[in-house]
Amino acid sequence: MISGPITNVLLGAAIKCVPLLISTIAAFFSRNQELVANQDTSRVEASIENQKDQAGDAFVKLTRRILFLYVALTYCYLQFYYAFNPHIQYDVLIPKNSGWGLIGMFTGKSDYEVVTLTGGLLLMAFNDLMYVVTGFFAVPSSRR
Repeated sequence: MISGPITNVLLGAAIKCVPLLISTIAAFFSRNQELVANQDTSRVEASIENQKDQAGDAFVKLTRRILFLYVALTYCYLQFYYAFNPHIQYDVLIPKNSGWGLIGMFTGKSDYEVVTLTGGLLLMAFNDLMYVVTGFFAVPSSRR
């Protein structure tokens, strides 16, 4: 006779406590993500301030220009060198069959074949990389 009301009270209390517990856990994780986001934002802002400070530094500008000239002139020299010496060849190892896609990238290949490339063909493989590197050193970083 008394167990019915006691059970109802306990059930009602449990029904009220479960959502409170769930909302407390959700608030904890939300606050944790908010703190991490604020920390990342402050890191990005500090990095931007550092880049702005370094962009105006004369030594940084000079070293960027020197590196740009070094990379660009080396690439130009290699282009002329391979143009005047077309007989230079390199042997490159490549996997025999690449039919596994991404899985093959992680499992690796056991059999390779040797491909012979001229210097000009090998240099052409680095064209896109050269555009990126020279663009990185040649474009000023003062605009944010």
